[in-house]
Amino acid sequence: MNPLFILSLILFLGTLQTGVCQNIIDDDELDLKLPPTELSTNDLDKLLNYLPNKKTIGTFEGIFTCVQRKLENQIKLTISNWPLMPFHHTLGISGYEVYFNHPDELFYSLSIALPYLSKDTCELVKKFLAEQAKILPAYSINGFDNQIGRPRESYDVPFNLRISGHGVAKSTFGVYAFWNWCYFTGDYEPAKAHYHAIKSRMHSLLDGDYKFDIYNADYVNDEAEKLNGDLAGIIGFIRLARLNGDDEAAKMAIDVGTKLLNLRINLERVNVKIVTKTSDTKSLHIYKLARYSDLVPEICEGLREFCEGVAEKRVYAYRSARNGWYMAFGDRLIGGENYTNPLHFGRAIFCGAALIEKLDAEKLASFVDVPHCIGDLYFIEKCSLVLRSCAESSK
Repeated sequence: MNPLFILSLILFLGTLQTGVCQNIIDDDELDLKLPPTELSTNDLDKLLNYLPNKKTIGTFEGIFTCVQRKLENQIKLTISNWPLMPFHHTLGISGYEVYFNHPDELFYSLSIALPYLSKDTCELVKKFLAEQAKILPAYSINGFDNQIGRPRESYDVPFNLRISGHGVAKSTFGVYAFWNWCYFTGDYEPAKAHYHAIKSRMHSLLDGDYKFDIYNADYVNDEAEKLNGDLAGIIGFIRLARLNGDDEAAKMAIDVGTKLLNLRINLERVNVKIVTKTSDTKSLHIYKLARYSDLVPEICEGLREFCEGVAEKRVYAYRSARNGWYMAFGDRLIGGENYTNPLHFGRAIFCGAALIEKLDAEKLASFVDVPHCIGDLYFIEKCSLVLRSCAESSK
C-alpha cells in the first residue's frame, strides 16, 4: 500500500479523534445511584430551622485578610460605578452570554457579604440595597436593561454585539434573596412593606402543578437550576409568611416546598447526569452544571443530610478531575469548542465545594482567583463563602 496514503489516513483518523474528544461530555459523571426517598414536612422544617451563619470574627489573618480586602474592593467598585451594564461574555461557537442582569443576584451576593465588611462599607451596602429595593426589588420578574449602565468589562464590546432587552427572573430565587437581605441586615420592616407584592409573585408557583422529571437526563433549559431557585424561593416565602402572620399562605407553601424538596433530593439520588445542555445566542456545544446553580445553604444541608454522601462525592469527583476550574477566563472545561469557561461553571463548583463538600476555609480561599469584571457578583459570593467558612471554624 502506498506509504503516502497510509500517512494521510493516519492523519485523517487523528483529526477525527481530536474532533470527537473536544465534545465528549457524556459518561463523565460519577456513577452513584440511590433509590428515591420520601421526605415529609418535618424534613422541610429541619431546613427551615437551619439559618445561614452570620458569625464573624474581629480580625481575619493570613490569606483571609487578602480575601476580605478583595471583597471590600469589589463591593466598593460595584457601588461607586452603579448603574452597571450587565456583563457580556463571548464564549466562542456557543455565542454570547449575559450575566448580572437581574436584582436577585445583586441582593443575594451583597447581603451575604455584610458580616465580613468594615463598618463603613457595611453601611454603604445597606444604604445602597435599601435604595435599590425601591427601584427594582429582588423578587421582581423583570430585571435590568442589558444595554444600559456603565460597561463592566475590562475590554471593549461593540454595542451591536450586546444582547438587547431586559433580564428576566429564571425562578422565584429573588424571593429568597429578599428574605436573605432582611435577615442579614436585621431589618424586617421591608418584609412587611413588600409582603403583598411578594405573595402575588409566588401565586403561580403555589397554585400551579410543578413539572420536573428526576430521571430526565436530557433537559436543555436549566430546569434543575430553576428547581433550586424555586425551592429557595419557597423557603424564603415561608419565613416571610410566618413573619407576617399569614398561616394559610405558609401552610400552602410548606406543602409545595415539601414536593420541591423531594424532587431536588431525589434528583441527586437517582440521576447521575449532572452536566446538561443549556442555551445561549447560538446554543451550540454549551453545557451547564444546572443542578449546582443557585444553591443556598438550606438546600445544601438537605443534600448532605438526605443523600447519604452522594452529593459530596459527585461534586468532589467532578471538581478534582478539572484542575484549574476556578481560574477566571480559564480554558474551557465544560462543553466544547469555546474559548473560555462560562461564569456559571466556576460558580457552581465553588458553591458545591463550599456548601456541599464543606471544604476547609484555607482550601476554599486557594480557589479565589480574580473577578471577571467590575461588579462580579459571583466573585463577591465566593469571597463571602470563604470568610463564612473561616468564621465558622474559628473558636
